[in-house]
Amino acid sequence: MDSARFVMQPTVGSMNGGGGLAPSCMFAGRNLFMGCEAGRMRALADLNTGSLLAIFRQIDFFDPFDDRERLVLAGRHTHLVAYEVGDCLIQEGSSQERSLFLLLAGGASVVKEGASIPVASLMPGDFFGEVAFLTDRPRTSNVIVHPPEHDAPEIPAIPHLFDVGFPDAIHQATALVLRFDPALMNTDDPLLRIKIKDQIIGHLTRRVDLMHAKVVEITGRDPQLWVDNELEEALRERQHAPLAEHERTKDRLIEQLAAFLDELNNALVAC
Repeated sequence: MDSARFVMQPTVGSMNGGGGLAPSCMFAGRNLFMGCEAGRMRALADLNTGSLLAIFRQIDFFDPFDDRERLVLAGRHTHLVAYEVGDCLIQEGSSQERSLFLLLAGGASVVKEGASIPVASLMPGDFFGEVAFLTDRPRTSNVIVHPPEHDAPEIPAIPHLFDVGFPDAIHQATALVLRFDPALMNTDDPLLRIKIKDQIIGHLTRRVDLMHAKVVEITGRDPQLWVDNELEEALRERQHAPLAEHERTKDRLIEQLAAFLDELNNALVAC
């Protein structure tokens, strides 16, 4: 498209785990389910801190963070990246790239190799790539920028996104994302790390619920998440645990949620 027009969404952060199909299964003359190559970034810009903080205020992921913590999140490990239709933001099986992504404008499809339908459709305010961001696991799905709805005159975006000011090249993109480098988690502030992990645990839990419902509906199977007794006890006692132990408990929970999501994804691929 020659020039993309964006429309602000009234709400953000509403990942459609119901598996609605992307507006088109054909991107740049190739099928959505044929996999993807590494994403071709069309533009890259580092916004000033004030612009990033203005964006953060529109996204519920950042609600628990105070002003000092948001300044850290808006630091040198956060970048604005622009993509176009068919670009692959995340490549299944890759272990070289471990960024966390937040979709600001446009749409994308989460596609599992071998699956006949997208795992999920992403909308402005959704974040993705969180498992590889926090663990050593390779990417478990492709994430591909999909085209806007055929009858939609404008591309969806978070509220007030373009009030902060962008380079002209950014306005020509089909999708805009914030990319958070994994080095962000090297902060020496354990409370900030724990807050980030808490937000991701909540997101993973919602994904598990949505994926589990989809597996039950499509396959008739009812897989169960198994939590070992030691972790269950640690979760009960987490309010009284030392900070380092509290964080380790969250890491273990993230690993178990990620493993269960793999099981659910594989169940859908096999059907």
